[in-house]
Amino acid sequence: MTQFKLIGFDLDGTLVNSLPDLALSVNSAFAEFDLPQAPADLVLTWIGNGADILIARALEWAKTETGKSLNDQQIQALKRRFGFYYGENLCNLSVLYPNVKATLETLKQQGYLLAVVTNKPTQHVQPVLQAFGIDHLFSELLGGQSLPAIKPHPAPLYYLCGKFGLYPKQMLFVGDSRNDILAAHAAGCAVVGLTYGYNYNIPIAESKPDWVFDDFAQILTILK
Repeated sequence: MTQFKLIGFDLDGTLVNSLPDLALSVNSAFAEFDLPQAPADLVLTWIGNGADILIARALEWAKTETGKSLNDQQIQALKRRFGFYYGENLCNLSVLYPNVKATLETLKQQGYLLAVVTNKPTQHVQPVLQAFGIDHLFSELLGGQSLPAIKPHPAPLYYLCGKFGLYPKQMLFVGDSRNDILAAHAAGCAVVGLTYGYNYNIPIAESKPDWVFDDFAQILTILK
């Protein structure tokens, strides 16, 4: 075993390619408010800071496209409709990234504690993992409403260290966006940056993670 006892993972863009279902849900909600349909590659750039920020970015784009803006009451209604549609479409089109399930199973068998730390709405975290048959591998699931602060704040990582009685140096974090790298750096944890996820079309290497990997299975190479 290495110095690491616990490995934390982001969810969207790290374990699961959820972009197709997120884009479908945004556009389904937008259609109810006569707002334009956004291409998936644009929705990709809105992901990473939770549902409220995703919708805010989407509305800003829609206003630029059409000049139309919603009042506060309409925005709250739109958020509810997005939540409804995403609840209906959690895993219709989403897929696990290559080698995720086998790698997680290997890590669990090797005795590592595994946790998910995501800004995704908390209510959707466990159902997504369950749909792919990997929820049982994790000892903790933290979503956007689990704690008072979300990534890039280090609070979720501090929470994991406290819960499991670990020093930050004993935790490795794995993510795909600068929010993941910033949170890990702030908490004093080592961090892997994955190149295939959702990082606002900016190379993850620019955030200076400790390792940059193209394949999820490469995590195993630093744990030997």
